[in-house]
Amino acid sequence: MSDTILEYLEKFGSKSFKRLPFGEVDALILSQFSYLKFDGIVPGPEDVDSFVTLHDIKNHPSFNDLFTDKRYEKPNRKLFKLMEESVRFGDLKMDYYVNIIGEEREIQFSAVTFRFPEGIDYVAYRGTDENMVGWKEDANLSIMEEIPGEKEAVKYLKDVAKVLKGNFYVGGHSKGGLNAIYASSAAPVSVKKRIMGIYSFDGPAIREDVRSKVDYQGVRDMYHKFVPKSSLIGMIFETDDIYTVVKNKSAGILQHDPYTWVVKDIDLWYEDSLSKSAEIVKTAMANWLKDLDKDARTRFIDCVFEVADACKDNDLVSIYLNPVKSIRQMMDGYDRMDEGERNFLKEVLNGLIQNTEGLAKDEVRSGWGEFTDSVDKWIVMVQGVMEERKASKEKSEKKKPAKRKLPVKKNKKTSKG
Repeated sequence: MSDTILEYLEKFGSKSFKRLPFGEVDALILSQFSYLKFDGIVPGPEDVDSFVTLHDIKNHPSFNDLFTDKRYEKPNRKLFKLMEESVRFGDLKMDYYVNIIGEEREIQFSAVTFRFPEGIDYVAYRGTDENMVGWKEDANLSIMEEIPGEKEAVKYLKDVAKVLKGNFYVGGHSKGGLNAIYASSAAPVSVKKRIMGIYSFDGPAIREDVRSKVDYQGVRDMYHKFVPKSSLIGMIFETDDIYTVVKNKSAGILQHDPYTWVVKDIDLWYEDSLSKSAEIVKTAMANWLKDLDKDARTRFIDCVFEVADACKDNDLVSIYLNPVKSIRQMMDGYDRMDEGERNFLKEVLNGLIQNTEGLAKDEVRSGWGEFTDSVDKWIVMVQGVMEERKASKEKSEKKKPAKRKLPVKKNKKTSKG
């Protein structure tokens, strides 16, 4: 059996929340649904008395703009259709939509509130989308106590709590899950008391040194974290180990995609533990970060994104649709870097590799297959571009005219007399 959230909707979409209570799969569906581009469609905080239904959105002139992320266009369209046609989600109301993209602040933040007739409200934080600035903000988690997105998440929860009448759920996928637990931890006690559950789907953890600065322990019992067997994103800064592992249809980093998570009846299908390779990466990342001080982390992040910024289109959809072109651009960006920065980047990356290799003993090396499967295509493309660049350089060298050897002039001997 390999049911996903789409099959769940097909099977249980006819059941209202009175017949089948709100659960973890519903939270995952709403967390994924928050990735759709609701700009200009769903009202923002300035229209507190307004909302839209799925039926309204379906008939909106900008309906197709919801699906501009081509990586997930097909499943997202099916998700919308199944939700809109179901009894369970068909009368869903949406409002309080916020979407902030800022290069100078290095912020990518988005949230939306879902409301059901049964009195169920779900505050959903969007995870990292295709904007490169969002990935830069993610990287800043390792050097900042509070990234701009987390600050906005706290403000959003405080503001929306004033609008919502009763208790509510909070959740999100990836960075959205981190924003959910961070905002809940930092919220006033009056808001915390109204939170019925906090859902994080493969979201990074709050950094251990930051947890004491927010009231993490005060909401820990309401926190439900789910990760795939080969979790990478969800293991970042994870030391609490209160997560539940979920069966997945895919391999490696591709398991981060909610459409690959396996549903069994009305719940997610649980696994006993993380894969061995995921445990290795978790420990290696933790050791690697300990070896880098704040200045080194900052410098490393700047170097990585200097290379990434060489992609002219500067978003993940463009990289996804034109991978070879993007690899060429990033390699050109790397070549243009200062030699000292190139050497520093290689040195830090070698440190991560050595940390990983030191943990990957013979008895667990087989576990790397699942990661290899998901990156093989990129490795082949990178190798292809490298060979292409090498051949181009050799061809250019051959075209250069040979240097003529000039005859050596002999000094004339002069006679004295």
